[in-house]
Amino acid sequence: MSTVDYKGRSQRFSALRAFRSYVEKVIGVPGMKALLVDKETMTMVSLVISQTEIISKQVFIVEPIDNKSGNSSSSSTVDRQMSHLKAVCLLRPCKASISALEGALRKPKFKEYHIFFTNFVTDAALRSIAAADDFELVKQLQEYYADYYAVNEDLWHANMGRSRSLYGKRSHWTSADHDVLQRITQAILAMMLSAKKRPVVRYQNASSLAQTVAKEVIRGMKEESQVFDFRDSSRPVLLILDRREDPITPLLMQWTYQAMVHELLTITNNRVDMRNCPNVKKDMAQVVMSITQDQFFRESYTFNYGDLGKAIKGLVNKYKEKKTSQKIDTIQDMQRFVEQYPELKTFQGNVSKHVGVMVEMNRRVKEEKLMAVSEVEQNLACDKSHGTAVQEVMRMLGDSKVSFKRKVCISALYHLRYERHRGNEMATIRSLLKDQAKTPTNQKLVRFVDEIIRYAGEKVRGGELYGSRGGFFSSLKSVFSGGLSEIENVYTRYKPILSSVLDTLLKGNLSVQDYPYMDQVGSSNVDNVFVFVIGGVTYSEAALVAAINKSSSGCRVILGGSCIHNSTSFINDVLGLFPDMKEVEIDIKAEG
Repeated sequence: MSTVDYKGRSQRFSALRAFRSYVEKVIGVPGMKALLVDKETMTMVSLVISQTEIISKQVFIVEPIDNKSGNSSSSSTVDRQMSHLKAVCLLRPCKASISALEGALRKPKFKEYHIFFTNFVTDAALRSIAAADDFELVKQLQEYYADYYAVNEDLWHANMGRSRSLYGKRSHWTSADHDVLQRITQAILAMMLSAKKRPVVRYQNASSLAQTVAKEVIRGMKEESQVFDFRDSSRPVLLILDRREDPITPLLMQWTYQAMVHELLTITNNRVDMRNCPNVKKDMAQVVMSITQDQFFRESYTFNYGDLGKAIKGLVNKYKEKKTSQKIDTIQDMQRFVEQYPELKTFQGNVSKHVGVMVEMNRRVKEEKLMAVSEVEQNLACDKSHGTAVQEVMRMLGDSKVSFKRKVCISALYHLRYERHRGNEMATIRSLLKDQAKTPTNQKLVRFVDEIIRYAGEKVRGGELYGSRGGFFSSLKSVFSGGLSEIENVYTRYKPILSSVLDTLLKGNLSVQDYPYMDQVGSSNVDNVFVFVIGGVTYSEAALVAAINKSSSGCRVILGGSCIHNSTSFINDVLGLFPDMKEVEIDIKAEG
């Protein structure tokens, strides 16, 4: 698995490159060392750099700052003194991590400590850390603004998959809800500091939550005005959107590689668990899908299903050519083969991975009739005929090969489209779903078709979902050549609201009434845009952004969100919005 070399690449801002640069500074402390991380930074680091690269920087141990079980990347035990090693600590400035750091300083096992926090540290925390440093082993303490999860060059998230409770009245918020808001704000501020930009903030006026987040971001920039004082006079736009204004995107079957893998297999921190897939070999039980460590995935993650099949076929043919070209007639041939064998073995593993993932996705597409399902979903999203819609929904509900989750998604799309339509069949559809819900999981799932209306029905949304005011399904003619516009077909007719919003914003025509400025009015000429979606983004929206960035030499769009949704996580999030369902976590894969 080859690691992508960022050296020499364009210097347009990249979330991956920004985070990686911080990690390189941390592990660049001279000498032999241990890297101490917390639960979150462990994952953040793994997204941007491989363990092999970390080891190459004389890092001999990687372990949690609060390691009590002896788990680490070395065979050494926690209790053993490591007086010959330095400790470099990359930590979030949260109570748990600071407390663990203080414990480590009171009972030190390393000869010195270099501490790097991923965000702002309070004066109280600094005093507490200083008080714990009895042996005066702390050599430096710095703030590196790497407080986010970088997935693609233009995609990141805050790992807050449960932001649903924020939609309740703020007077009813718990301390946990306030913590979620603070975490989202911290992630946005860290991203802007990584980019070395103080943005002009705009927000979706229809969403009170978007306005709240925008206010918190402005307040954070004012409180930390010194670090936001950049010489660069350019002011990018930070646009705060709300997932509730576009509940359609996470419900649709996806057909680009990264989005499709997440929908059918689920990507968790760049890893895909395939243990429950039939006929999977042991070495394919868990595979890594990372654009930083896999050149083929980097080149193909936005490919549609048809182009992906051709690309993987080309990858297989390339491997066959490499394998058959290995002739061993002389001692020099033998030496060359031995030198090239590790690379060939790695290539073989990468080919096997993508073929295996494609085979499994293809199996699911055929067995669960996902093309037929997708066509119905697209029709519900884009067409107006109620009579045809009812017939198609009933046909899908009556098909035993269609999974129950996809039946629920189709029903939810119908409810969103026709909730105000006189003579709709919502009651009939709910009744059919209830009759088919034979398991506890599916019985809970039935409630989603009602909850989606409470979450994002017409009474809740600010904009017209199907209207002509730049809504989700109005006719869009993208100004961007190439990319997704070339693969539009019956399965990809729908365009997320993000498409029209970005199109209008980049032309300088985004409505100030619908998307007002929070603090200061910016220029109509927009070069860089940072979008944050409260309630989560999707890989289909990420593919849209990637297409914009690929086709534009000047403009740069960076997409972020509370988390990255597929239909399963979105359903769980919506079901958890309401007090009587806060603890619901549905394992849809297990029951169908």
